[in-house]
Amino acid sequence: RTLENFETQLRIMTTERLYVGIKLSSVSSASSMKGKFQELLDFCVGKILALNQYQLVVDADFLIRYRLLEAEIFQLVGTVNARRLTEQELIQVCRYPYVRGMPTSFSTDVIEKDTYSLTDTLIDPIKEQGLLELRNFEGTSYIETLPIHQFAPNLAYNHVVELLQSLPFPVGFHIKGCFEPLKGTRGLKGKSSRAGKRLKNSVKEMNSFGDAEMKSSKFNRYALTDLNNKIDLKIPVIRWLGVFYVFGQDAEECRSRVRSVISMAESRNVTLVKGLADQVPLFHQLLPGNPLKRQKNWLHYTTVQGITEMMLAVDNRIGDNIGIPIGMISELKNTRNLSPKEIAYTSRKPVFLNPTIGNQNDIADKKANSPHIAITGPTGNGKSYLAKFIFFIYSLMKGKGLYVDPKSEFFDWIMQVINNPVNQKQFPATCEFIRTHFHQVRLDPDLIENKGVLDPFCFIQNQVAAKDMAQDLFEEIYDFSNAREKKSRLALLDGIDAVLKEREKGKRVGLLHVLDAMLENEQEEVRDTANLIKKSVQGSILELAFSYGENEGLNLDKKITVLEVLGLDMPRAETPSHDYSATQRKSVMLMMCIGKFCELFGLRNRDETTVVLFDESWIFNSSRNGRAIIKAMRRVGRSFNNTLIIVTQSVKDTAEEDDTGNFGRIFAFDDKDERKEILKHLGLELSEENIDWLKNLPKYHCLYLDLRGRVGKMLVYCPYEELHQMFQTVKRSHSATAEMAFSQ
Repeated sequence: RTLENFETQLRIMTTERLYVGIKLSSVSSASSMKGKFQELLDFCVGKILALNQYQLVVDADFLIRYRLLEAEIFQLVGTVNARRLTEQELIQVCRYPYVRGMPTSFSTDVIEKDTYSLTDTLIDPIKEQGLLELRNFEGTSYIETLPIHQFAPNLAYNHVVELLQSLPFPVGFHIKGCFEPLKGTRGLKGKSSRAGKRLKNSVKEMNSFGDAEMKSSKFNRYALTDLNNKIDLKIPVIRWLGVFYVFGQDAEECRSRVRSVISMAESRNVTLVKGLADQVPLFHQLLPGNPLKRQKNWLHYTTVQGITEMMLAVDNRIGDNIGIPIGMISELKNTRNLSPKEIAYTSRKPVFLNPTIGNQNDIADKKANSPHIAITGPTGNGKSYLAKFIFFIYSLMKGKGLYVDPKSEFFDWIMQVINNPVNQKQFPATCEFIRTHFHQVRLDPDLIENKGVLDPFCFIQNQVAAKDMAQDLFEEIYDFSNAREKKSRLALLDGIDAVLKEREKGKRVGLLHVLDAMLENEQEEVRDTANLIKKSVQGSILELAFSYGENEGLNLDKKITVLEVLGLDMPRAETPSHDYSATQRKSVMLMMCIGKFCELFGLRNRDETTVVLFDESWIFNSSRNGRAIIKAMRRVGRSFNNTLIIVTQSVKDTAEEDDTGNFGRIFAFDDKDERKEILKHLGLELSEENIDWLKNLPKYHCLYLDLRGRVGKMLVYCPYEELHQMFQTVKRSHSATAEMAFSQ
């Protein structure tokens, strides 16, 4: 279904690759006269055989001769993280010009056939003027080669190759060049000297007629002076031919794309020409291995820095190489009144999420090995939508998932969608999957069977962990730090130890037994403290965490569980903790119990893959105990195949000074109060340009830091209609619909 969507939208899926080819035969690898003579003899014999339609057999000895030279050159290109092509990849590169624009252009099935030949493709330059029709048993495509005719006088910042990659259709670029000799009879020094004389004579002639020197003539003198300086400094100069390839399924589509490419290149003062009569020569000229010697048109002489100004091999792709699309890379600047679907259709670069590689070490270019995901941003920007989408993708994998939903809304949206007869008819597989694997656990403190299901003494089996969690809860509900409360604190710790000893004997116990032990204390202040805590618990949502152990602790064994707690009153993120109401403080305490349960959920089985999504996780940073819990949740991670997805309102919640690098993927929505913090955390420069870039993020967009350390802008987009309905958080009212209808 995903492939069908992309075939409808993109027709042919493409990605950017930079291939570098270096002709070894142009460099002598021999160190003796005999070796040099052998190389020259092989070259001449090969040329003679080629004229008579024969080929020289390439044996192992021939390849050994160039092995050291190849290794040396490979080290040079290693500075740009280059790698050697496999044999199959090399065949694909040689084959691609003949099948460019066809659906199976990079298919390996055709290559593996014994009868495969490059000459299976018919090249027809006559059927469509100015275009080449490529036709074979795989299909038909139309291509046009656009040579670069002219640049602006200064090549700086033209970035034309990078710019054309932002078009909503693929554009190929091919450059072929060689280093020019600086001196000698055919060197640049002699050519520059002759050009200088011609220019000097031209200026003298103009002066003799009383004409002023033209501006172009002045620039030419300056350019010659600059070239002579570079020659004296022995700065290498490259003679090269650069072309753009545009293809289409039919002639009209190809011509339409050509117009777009030429127009966009002109915006950077780069002139492209169609070369109507030269399409066939250009096609053969630019095939791998063909020399540039015979080419005389559209040649350019620049330094290496001049070529780099075109920004070769620079792309803005982010995300994983394969997976399920969670968005698109959008370069559209004006997105006003456009829906995510309309914006997505202007891009050809999907952002993939592969949920299986987060903790894998054997991926060469991966910089982060943490499987955890953080989604940050203010309310209403789309955090929850993206989080639900990612969680659903993880739910398709083997293992178990837990979605902690403090808002108690996700499962209701799910059921509303799958119970719709229209969706059941159009998307039966999705509805059946959710009905089979998604289960709701709604904790209602008013129900007797829910009493104490979050009691640490009921669901935490480890003695030390149960004691620490119980102590944290009591310290959250009552301030024991006061010096006058030393006796109460001591009695509390004694009570916890005593109750845990009873649990070791097989008795069913709970936190209320600790309070009962304190009520039996001889000290009146201890009894008052216990009585105060007990009164605070009774009739509140804390009855889910305080009990006598009459019910079993929470134990989830379904594939996907959506955990909800009724009666929660979550404070706003900007509210200081000392301003929390009593109900909000109790809600925070309950969230801490759930957080501890999430940690244990990930620790249950090392061989089972688990994913936990915790919405509103910023709440853990409101207290010291909460920060310790979320830190423990993050550290489960790789060794237990656990993925934690946190949704929080501040990027500061994703890292602490003593706990960094625990999130492999970070999605950051714009927050006007934290722009500098967002850039810093994502590893971007704190510049005004980047701040403005973040400030101007369109709606539905966020910044994404992927596993490879790349940061880019992405559009959050779900191409699946039924899932899009499930991930909503607010129903559109009739007033909102009317407002959109009359928006300008």
